[in-house]
Amino acid sequence: MPTTLPQTLRGSDGALAEQPLLIYVNVPFCNSKCHFCDWVTEVPLADLRLTPDSSPRRRYVAALVKQIETHAPTLGGLGYRPEVMYWGGGTASILTVEEIEAVAGALAARFDLGGLVEATIEGSPESMDPGKLKLFRAAGFNRISIGVQAFDDARLRRIGRVHTAEQAERAVRMAAGAGFDNINIDLIVGFPGQGADEVSRTVQHAVTLPVNHFSVYPYRPTGGTVMRRQVGRGMGRIDVAEQLRSYDHARDLLARYGFEEYATAYFGAPRCESDEVYYKLTMDWIGFGSGANSLVGTRFLLNDRGGLHRFSTAPHRFDSDTPASAPHLTRHFLAQALTTVDGMDARTFQLRTGRSLRAACEEPAVRRMLEQINRRGRLIVDSRGIRLHRDDMASAYITMNSVDLYAATEQPGG
Repeated sequence: MPTTLPQTLRGSDGALAEQPLLIYVNVPFCNSKCHFCDWVTEVPLADLRLTPDSSPRRRYVAALVKQIETHAPTLGGLGYRPEVMYWGGGTASILTVEEIEAVAGALAARFDLGGLVEATIEGSPESMDPGKLKLFRAAGFNRISIGVQAFDDARLRRIGRVHTAEQAERAVRMAAGAGFDNINIDLIVGFPGQGADEVSRTVQHAVTLPVNHFSVYPYRPTGGTVMRRQVGRGMGRIDVAEQLRSYDHARDLLARYGFEEYATAYFGAPRCESDEVYYKLTMDWIGFGSGANSLVGTRFLLNDRGGLHRFSTAPHRFDSDTPASAPHLTRHFLAQALTTVDGMDARTFQLRTGRSLRAACEEPAVRRMLEQINRRGRLIVDSRGIRLHRDDMASAYITMNSVDLYAATEQPGG
């Protein structure tokens, strides 16, 4: 049932609880629907590729501003103070200068953003130019995450990207030139038919660029994507052992160049604060836009993906409101936390969900998932919480992906 934000949030002593907050802004537009991407499988292509002058896109941006204006006072009144901000999608950098100014202006007018320690914007190389990058810096973004995926033009075409390797490299250098000194690039390894030589070339080229953080994602064969359908028709084969070798090879190369792995797929320093929030529940978050989720006061609030038009007609409402302690959310939270070196902290879990980690893990569906993970890696359970042995994180993640256990309900990070 549609719902709104909770109206009270008090500490154990009854006083107003002041606490940090992550702000997430979802931009559900792209120049193309990539063949591997499971973030936008529910979004119709016509909506995904809406142009700035189309009425539905103009309505969406206006609704996004309205949602910010509606919920910011409540969040401020509940004691939340933004510390992290992330604009993702979709492709956040696809927004025009006017759209960026409208959304950024709404946030700045209604939140105190002076305490932000990290503000990230995601982008795709073909949608970046020097002027827009300077605008991002002026709007307060101090980190950028660029969806490169590969530095091989043939591979980029096969996976449905619309940029070239040259454009990707130019985008990274433009970001550095615009004043970004905290730059992440996304890469993907383990595609069907991708050999170690291609992985080596990709990583060795990537480390020559002015980048301090890498997100190296093992390819995930999620249902509903073009590549998954291609595999189903016999066009390529998912070889889990080869995927593991590809990831291990990329990890070893990055370690050689000084990039430490702190979670499966994440390498470098400083760590990505938004990933720390989502994966370890280190603070509550508010998600603005269609397809965004929120964790506020032990409630999990969601605007469904693919519901752009519904969102635009009632941006003050959420499509669903679920206790954060619900078993399916516990599975999701633990699945993400177990990809990190630290795992899930018991006290943090109880603070965010209102339920003890021990009791949550006794739910039958959660217990079955943990048993499957434990068959693929060594689970460590103690008074601190639950985590995987560091040497087993990637192998457990990749093998579990192969059986679709990691549902794609998380928000983008990197």
